[in-house]
Amino acid sequence: MRRMLWFKIGDTKLHLLKLAGSFLIVTFMLKVMQAAYNIFLTMEKVRAAEVNPTLIPQFFGWTMSATAYPSSPTAFSLQDIIGVLLTPTADFMLWLGFLVIALMVYQAGKFVFPIEEYEHNVPERHKQAIIEAVRAHREKLAREAAAAKKSYRR
Repeated sequence: MRRMLWFKIGDTKLHLLKLAGSFLIVTFMLKVMQAAYNIFLTMEKVRAAEVNPTLIPQFFGWTMSATAYPSSPTAFSLQDIIGVLLTPTADFMLWLGFLVIALMVYQAGKFVFPIEEYEHNVPERHKQAIIEAVRAHREKLAREAAAAKKSYRR
């Protein structure tokens, strides 16, 4: 037995997990594309910095000193390239992981989770006894409310 949550807009019923999943998919897809663009943008900055090392402080906010690179103080090494690309690549992977989670939320109606519910068969005489007990309790509450209302008016 599975229970699904539905959201009604006008005459249209929407599955809540699918609705939330679709919004998350669109959002995370945009963030993945933005992170991919940042990788390519950073790579273009690296290429420009290799050609013109005076752009390094403007692009990356740091300068290379002669003590760090005694042989070639303006060289842009492989370590620098990897260090500069770490952040956009990590962002890309993070948003890609969130996109996968959003796809799982969207497809939640098709997955079978290992949670089972059992309906216990109750004999008819027990059902009637429970119904009578509830009815008697409601009548008692109604009498008490009427008595409290009368005493409040006095």
